[in-house]
Amino acid sequence: KIDIKMLQMLIQGAIGTTVNQGPLEIIETFLGKNAQRPDVIDEKFELYVNRLKFQCKSFLNNIKAALIENRNIIGTFREDYQKEMEDNLKKFRLAVCGHIFNLQAQDGIRSNLNKSFNPDNSLNRAMSYDLGGQN
Repeated sequence: KIDIKMLQMLIQGAIGTTVNQGPLEIIETFLGKNAQRPDVIDEKFELYVNRLKFQCKSFLNNIKAALIENRNIIGTFREDYQKEMEDNLKKFRLAVCGHIFNLQAQDGIRSNLNKSFNPDNSLNRAMSYDLGGQN
């Protein structure tokens, strides 16, 4: 049985408007254009960057799955809360997509942001599990 209060606290903590600077700040610090890079970028560095991208994509996927589960449990009872969290996820995805997705996936994500929240929208299709290096 899912503890709905705990699920909602986790969702709020991950993408709530007052909190999401944490994950966004981490992504921008390590993957952003101003991130410190070694003088020589070797395979080991690329591996770590791609692992971090993978973990960020997994984070997004897990939050999306939690929102879908929350919607299934609460139905229309707290529709305003659900809508706010879905909007927060869309904003967060838009803010981080340039750092963790390849260009083709970014286009898919941006084009789906205006669509209603749907488990089949671009995030799952845009997920890239290639740890070999996509930038």
